[in-house]
Amino acid sequence: MSPADARLRVVIEAKVGLRKDRLSVDGKEVPLHRERGGWTSVPGSRDSGGGRVRYDAIRDRIVLEGSHGRVDIQFRWRHTTFVWRGRNYRLGPMVWGHVMVTEGERPVATGRLTLSGVRLGYVAPELEPIARELVVGLAYRCIAFASRGLSAR
Repeated sequence: MSPADARLRVVIEAKVGLRKDRLSVDGKEVPLHRERGGWTSVPGSRDSGGGRVRYDAIRDRIVLEGSHGRVDIQFRWRHTTFVWRGRNYRLGPMVWGHVMVTEGERPVATGRLTLSGVRLGYVAPELEPIARELVVGLAYRCIAFASRGLSAR
């Protein structure tokens, strides 16, 4: 396996809890800190400066901010897309426990839903700078939807 292939197979997992939110990158836990206004700060890697993320449940929107710029992901019934660094990405429907982000037909991030969040097993190099914030935002959204489903019964 070449070094480039090894970078693609990074495992990033976000777990959302009542008291503590956790981010794990290749098995190493990275601390998350909740801030005012619903924001959560996400420390960066050596290559990226980190950032912060907020999930707005009323508008069903994730906002990522950091050294990479700002990314708004507005969820829709069909064809949820977002633009980052001049490229269009599509977030596939998160059904049957799967998560997939594509650029055109090419997958750039794949993973699965867990009981307490989201786990990405594949992240393409061009999406790595926002992968940590993205997985945390997706975890918040999944947990919000799960709690809505439970409270509706």
